[in-house]
Amino acid sequence: MLRIAHLSSAHPRDDSRIFGKQCRTLAAHGHQVTLVVADGLGDARRDGVTIVDAGAARGRLDRMLHATCRVYRRALTLDADIIQLHDPELLPAGLLLRRRGRKVVFDAHEDVPLQLLGKPYLTPPLRRLLSAAYARFERRACARLDGVIAATPAIRDKFLPIQPGAIAIRNYPRPEEFGAAAWDGQPLQVCYVGGLSALRGIAELVRACTLLRTPVRVGLAGRFS
Repeated sequence: MLRIAHLSSAHPRDDSRIFGKQCRTLAAHGHQVTLVVADGLGDARRDGVTIVDAGAARGRLDRMLHATCRVYRRALTLDADIIQLHDPELLPAGLLLRRRGRKVVFDAHEDVPLQLLGKPYLTPPLRRLLSAAYARFERRACARLDGVIAATPAIRDKFLPIQPGAIAIRNYPRPEEFGAAAWDGQPLQVCYVGGLSALRGIAELVRACTLLRTPVRVGLAGRFS
């Protein structure tokens, strides 16, 4: 049995990748799992996972500057064998935890340098500057950690030169999420569930429908931006 702590200053406590697919699965296999979040909803215990609340953040800047420090301090109180980070702003905390002898793994949900190049609220020169600066910091930081988990093979391949043991754990739905669905007789339909924004390729997905040569319909579900 391992004592495993997952840290997040940005994600909700019921995040499907962090809580649903990783924390619950580890707990079901007999490990002692703690999830540290910053949402202000208080401590709790669900499905064998201990949830520790570091206090809600007041806006993006407070999250990056103060919530990360609170999450780090709560992590110090845990006697964890492995600590897994789920947000880029927690990398400095991960380095400090590594110096204290903890085993630290970074879960790269997104390609952040590439994501920064598409931020609409930044000017193009600032996007390029921040993207290059973060990419350099990310490489140096992750090279000092014990491992990297990536959400896609493309993100994993980016880390392989500095972390040969980097692996991809894709964010596929779990079979039980579909229930007892009867697939025979169902209409031909593809469903996208998630953020409906230009940054996530929603325009390309809609335009791709004009290329379909079969009576397939596309259903979209999520917050629209």
